[in-house]
Amino acid sequence: MSEKLLEDDLATEALGAELAKLTPNGGTWLLRGELGAGKTTWTRGFVAGLGGNGDDVASPTYAVLHRYETPRGKVFHLDLYRLGAAGAWTLGLEEQITERDFLVVEWAGSEGPWPTSWVSTLGLESSGEGRLARWTAATGMMES
Repeated sequence: MSEKLLEDDLATEALGAELAKLTPNGGTWLLRGELGAGKTTWTRGFVAGLGGNGDDVASPTYAVLHRYETPRGKVFHLDLYRLGAAGAWTLGLEEQITERDFLVVEWAGSEGPWPTSWVSTLGLESSGEGRLARWTAATGMMES
């Protein structure tokens, strides 16, 4: 497990961008943390790290699912707060996500019908003035 103290939103976005560059196509990130912990902020950096427009990223809380185009593939940004892990597949994701795409899941449980064997977790929690990020990356990360 890796961890890093993040001073602010810019540092949270920078971590998202850094981990995006190490994530293979088809990778899934399961994000955990309370409301306001920085999950969507991290995703903004993740999309930017793949060459997409991070400014387009919004919380999927009410929409449940957002899709972002990047040069490396689409990012499917999903919120399971109300749906639960099984509810994700009522959206028809298995028919939409290709092996080139990425999945970022907020409020993910520990189990789910994830479309890839490359699944990593990231937890964000308040720590003083910033937040603490802890992540476990799946094997097979790309070299930067």
